[in-house]
Amino acid sequence: MLNDKQKLLFENLKNIKSYWVNTAVENLSSNADLIASNCEEEYQFLAEKLSSVEELLAFQKTQNETIEGVIHSILVMIDGGDDLADKLSLDLIDGETKESLQNDIALHEEFAGYLLDVEDE
Repeated sequence: MLNDKQKLLFENLKNIKSYWVNTAVENLSSNADLIASNCEEEYQFLAEKLSSVEELLAFQKTQNETIEGVIHSILVMIDGGDDLADKLSLDLIDGETKESLQNDIALHEEFAGYLLDVEDE
C-alpha cells in the first residue's frame, strides 16, 4: 500500500506525463505557439500528416506510451534494476524527514499500478 508521499510523487509524475502528452498534441494545431520548441519544423511537418481525429488520437496514445516508458525506466534506475546499480545506489529521500520514498517497494511497479488505478477512473 502506498503512503501519502509516494502517492504525491506518482500523482506529480502522472501530471507531468499528461502535460507533455497534451503539449505534443497541441503543438500539432495550426495556431500552436512553437517559439519555445526546438522542433518547430518537425511539428509543422507532422501537423500536415496528422489532421484527423483518429490520427491525432493515435499520436496522443503513442506519446503517452513513450512518456510512460521513460518514467518507468527512470524509476527502474532508481529502484536499482538496471546496469547503473553496479556503480551507483540511488534513493528518493524526503528532504524534510529524510525518509526513503522507496520503503521496500519497487517504485516502477507501484507507479504502473497507480496509473492503472487512477487513469481507469
